[in-house]
Formats: sequence, structure tokens, C-alpha cells
Amino acid sequence: MFFVKPNSGFSLLEILIAMAIMATLIIIAFPNLSQNSDKLAKKEVVRLVAAIELVRDQAVILNQEYGLAIDEKGYQFLILNEDDEDRAPRWQAIEETPGLGEHEFPPGLSINLSIDGENIFSTSEDEIDIFEEDIEIFTEEEEEKKVEPPQIYFLSSGEQNQFSIGIAVEDSFLREDDERVFFRVRGFLTGNLKYEGPLIGDLFQDLDREFETEE
Repeated sequence: MFFVKPNSGFSLLEILIAMAIMATLIIIAFPNLSQNSDKLAKKEVVRLVAAIELVRDQAVILNQEYGLAIDEKGYQFLILNEDDEDRAPRWQAIEETPGLGEHEFPPGLSINLSIDGENIFSTSEDEIDIFEEDIEIFTEEEEEKKVEPPQIYFLSSGEQNQFSIGIAVEDSFLREDDERVFFRVRGFLTGNLKYEGPLIGDLFQDLDREFETEE
């Protein structure tokens, strides 16, 4: 014969102990939230720098024109297809090369872009619709889509247009006493590339600011 022990539920003491443990874990984790997010922002910039360096090398070696289309959600590297004599040159998304396919930014990050010294994304709350109508590079449809020209170019001559791309933790993930920092990659007309960070400042006000470097 089997006896079923009646379910007495949790005692008040057990509930209080569980709540105390949860509160302790939150207190321990919360101060490290922005630090961990900063590491994520740095990781995204480092990944982008590596991809840009690969594209720049390929542009010169393969004598091809490449581009980068980016918004606050992600980015996609493009290649200028000039092989079809019956069609005008057109931009196409790179899909087969590892590291150069479409990439979406993880949640919790803010993105800003400057082209030739002009700020493109004014605030993190702006609705940036550069991809909504024609470019559609983040869809999985099989039919070929019209792709608009990228904002950033990497030419076979080794040149590129001047740009700055910055990534930071969203304000909602920061406490009032947290210091605002961001990471950035800058491209110059000469073809040089510069990675910097963490930089103390506002992502949408200081993206192109010259920071003093320690000797």
C-alpha cells in the first residue's frame, strides 16, 4: 500500500530565505552589468575591425570594389558586381565568405555612424529607416533584391571614404553613477584604420572628437 505525503507547501521561513538569496544575487550582479555590457560593445567593434581589414585586403588583392551598409540593427558587407556585360554594375550582398555575411548587433547596444565628419545617427532613439524600402539585405527571400549603395566604400586602389563607427552600452543599462564610454573604429581617406576604446564621452556627441592619447 502506498501513502502520499500531503503537500504542506513552503513555510514562511523558506520563502524568506529564498527571497534573501535572490536579493543577494541581484546586488552582486547589478554592479557588473555595465562592465559586462562594455565587454560586449568592445567585442562587436573588434569583430567589425577584423571584417573591415579582411575586406580591404580582398579589395586590393582581387581588384574588386567593396562596401559596408550599416544601421542601428546590424551590418552587411557588399561587393560591386561588374561581371555581367549586359547589366550595369550593381551592389550585391556577400553571403559565402565567413565573417562578411549579414550580422545583427546583440540587444543592449547603441550604434552611431559618421561619414566624412557628418553624424548620421543623431540619437539612439531615432528611427533609422535606410533599409526598409529597397535594400532588404536582412531578409531571407531567394529572389534577388535591389541593394542600395553602401555608406562606406573600400576600393581596389586601397582608398576608402572617411568614417567613424561607434558602439556603446544603451543608457537603460547604465546606472546614474556609471561613466559613459564607447568604442569606435575610424577609417581615413588614406586607407588607414584606427581602433579606439574605451573612450569616455557620449556616443552621439563625441563620435568624431579627438581624444588625447597617453604617451
